[in-house]
Amino acid sequence: MRVIGPVLTAHYLAAFTALGMPVFMPRVLAELAPGAPTWLAGALYVLPTLCTALTATTWGRLADRYGRRLSLLRAQAGLALGFALAGFAPNIGWFVVALVIQGSCGGSLAAANAYLSTQFSKEPGRGSLARALDWTQFSARLAMVTAPALLGVAMAWGGAQELYRYLALMPLVAFAVTLCLPKDDVHGDAPTKATPTAIPSAWRDWRGLLGVQFLFCFAMVVTFPYFVPYTEHLGVAHDSAAGLLYSLPHLVYLVALPWWRGSAAAPERPLLLGLALFSLACVAQASLTTPFWLVPARCLYGAGMLLAIGGLNRALGARAGGGRAGHVFGLFDACGKWAGAVGGVAAGALVSRISLAAPFLAASIAGLVAVAVAAFVFRPQKRQLHVPASDT
Repeated sequence: MRVIGPVLTAHYLAAFTALGMPVFMPRVLAELAPGAPTWLAGALYVLPTLCTALTATTWGRLADRYGRRLSLLRAQAGLALGFALAGFAPNIGWFVVALVIQGSCGGSLAAANAYLSTQFSKEPGRGSLARALDWTQFSARLAMVTAPALLGVAMAWGGAQELYRYLALMPLVAFAVTLCLPKDDVHGDAPTKATPTAIPSAWRDWRGLLGVQFLFCFAMVVTFPYFVPYTEHLGVAHDSAAGLLYSLPHLVYLVALPWWRGSAAAPERPLLLGLALFSLACVAQASLTTPFWLVPARCLYGAGMLLAIGGLNRALGARAGGGRAGHVFGLFDACGKWAGAVGGVAAGALVSRISLAAPFLAASIAGLVAVAVAAFVFRPQKRQLHVPASDT
């Protein structure tokens, strides 16, 4: 707790900053560039995500070379700089530059996970690192639940763009907290040629695991942008009720995580079950005609999300051994960011061409494909038959 407590605190502050304001992008544009086309809000919404996807792998390699704590400080400083520039941007051009800086220098989740990998046991089958990854997801979900609500209240006190100035202080506080953490020994965990063989054979299919990550992140994000209009279509009248239904899966994660444990030696069990439950929940939401069953469907969605993320964290924790943790977590985060960008674009296309329920059907299909890919990744390995030399 001497390490993970400050790391989680710093990550929550950074995640609160990054996840809270994109929801209010249309209001920011209305203040900064009245008369801007409506598509611009969507483009600016995904711009930081795309920049993070493009730079995450490079930052990961640099973290392995120069230190994971230094990379975490870089992410927090970049986020503070980007938000400060956005808060004082005089025109839309400066605002775009600020978003590019925010995304390009961001990636606090991957940086925090890479740093934690230096502080916890990285031996395959040990669950300490995987459990720490669960808790960084906890802080991200907590920020996702609290930030839009609290910033929505703060919006009544001042302009939307002005909030960027105050939010820039939060990653600076995170920076100060991170400075108090112990440095990681870059030379003490240099990558070795034996690193790949230390990973159980069923977990060696790294590309397959990245495929599961992409499909799962796509499935989650594709249901986000038009969820509130979908609830209105079902008959949910109040914005507060729609917001609560949107947050419900994340609340399930927050409540259930402290009580849930998963075996690091068998990550395929929670992963396969979680992806199956997630896909079932998406099918259920796509087929609803009244809001009555929306609450249990969202709770099932949250349970599937908890198990799937837990399974991915346990497989990822085993892969992140040795001196390449920064590269591993950076690549994994970049994969999720690309999936999120594709999911956001796909959501708009599906809603405009088919219906408001179409993103949930797309999510269920992606989830089922992820089940098949995960089953292949964790397939049982064939045992070699050893014939005694005397019998040959």
